[in-house]
Amino acid sequence: MREALKKLRDGLSGAELAEKSEKIAGFLFGTEAFRRAKTVMTYVSFGSEPRTDAVLDMILKSGKTAAVPVCEKGFNLTARAISSAADLSPGAYGIPEPNGAPIIEKNKIDLVIVPGLGFDKNGFRIGYGKGYYDRFLSDFRGISAGLCFDVCFSDAIARGDHDIPVKMVITESGVRFTG
Repeated sequence: MREALKKLRDGLSGAELAEKSEKIAGFLFGTEAFRRAKTVMTYVSFGSEPRTDAVLDMILKSGKTAAVPVCEKGFNLTARAISSAADLSPGAYGIPEPNGAPIIEKNKIDLVIVPGLGFDKNGFRIGYGKGYYDRFLSDFRGISAGLCFDVCFSDAIARGDHDIPVKMVITESGVRFTG
């Protein structure tokens, strides 16, 4: 399933990726969760993921505290504060992350923006298989939002006992609340 979803996403042209990502960002910015959040953690996009450049810019420009995840030992995520995209450099798996930035405690984060190869209508996701976000979300009390292209959104995705759903999935078609 991971490979099939990645192939679908990789099949988008650069122009399609940019256009769809812009629409996704616009829908995110319109949510009450984003407007009310004081601290937002977002993944830093790479490859054919929905782009988060505009998301990170908006977080910073709107005076919110911006956090990005850092992959730590034991397959755990730590949220680290940044003040600019210039604070990022390639980290684990080649994903840009801040080096030595201050840790933001999970209970201080209002909204987490989650990546995934695909999501379903219940908020479950197919990630990259290491469980970083499932572990992070297991005791997270804020709002979680998955960003996904319509082509990778489905009615149901196979899931395990450890999988944690997001509260909303945002695609280029709009926001879907999952419960």
